[in-house]
Amino acid sequence: MSGAAAPRRRRQLADLHVLRFVPGDGPIHRAWAGTKILAITLVSIGLVFWPTWAAAGLAAGATGGAFLVARLPRGILPRLPRWIGLVLLAGAVLALVAGGKPQVELGHVRLGLGGLDQWAEFTLIGIEILALAALLAWTTPLADLAPALGRLLKPLRALRLPVDEMVATIALAIRCLPLLVEEMRVLAAARRTRRPERLGNLKEMSGAAEELLFTALASSLRRARELAEAIEGRGGVAVTPPETHGLRLVDGSLLGLSAAVLAAMVLVR
Repeated sequence: MSGAAAPRRRRQLADLHVLRFVPGDGPIHRAWAGTKILAITLVSIGLVFWPTWAAAGLAAGATGGAFLVARLPRGILPRLPRWIGLVLLAGAVLALVAGGKPQVELGHVRLGLGGLDQWAEFTLIGIEILALAALLAWTTPLADLAPALGRLLKPLRALRLPVDEMVATIALAIRCLPLLVEEMRVLAAARRTRRPERLGNLKEMSGAAEELLFTALASSLRRARELAEAIEGRGGVAVTPPETHGLRLVDGSLLGLSAAVLAAMVLVR
């Protein structure tokens, strides 16, 4: 494989595995899907209710350890578009200008390091939550999520809540998200084919983004209507199949470690 083809191949692999199951035999892969959902929920609760640098550091350690134990290939890491870096940079500048103690004065401009600190903290927390969600998607087959959710939400049946409909909605959303991402890629590629010229200024870039957004919205609505018609044609929402996965030592260990991380977040808040 030539030098130019190798990076292209890596980019294709990175795009291919966004929110898709990656086969493996690590402990995270063997754990029950419900256990992973509960573990991520516990860590997320700590980050939401006690958003401190200490909590973010504990979550970062737990997330990094989970990725090492999962033994995922490097090719799964997605190739982020450049505009995400620009958005983060703009957020940092706005947080710095917004103020917050301690403050530093540079001529007639007053910069708030406190605002920058909060921006960095919440950005890290957001990245950690996204990384945990990606870990769940990469180590769990989509077919295992619906039965696991049905088992976890089973107590809500006593309150006469539509558990089957809720689980079906969540499962469909998870299954359709990769399709939506792929649809966006196809639309962007089609637009580049019709208009190969480079975008020169911010107005042209915003116009292109607006056109792509409305086109993707129209396509998503059409696909949603077709999916709804297909579900109605098959008799409505299917009942969630019963969960048959038994709990193992890895499940207890994963829940115990997640509970310990949450307890540590509470203690160091």
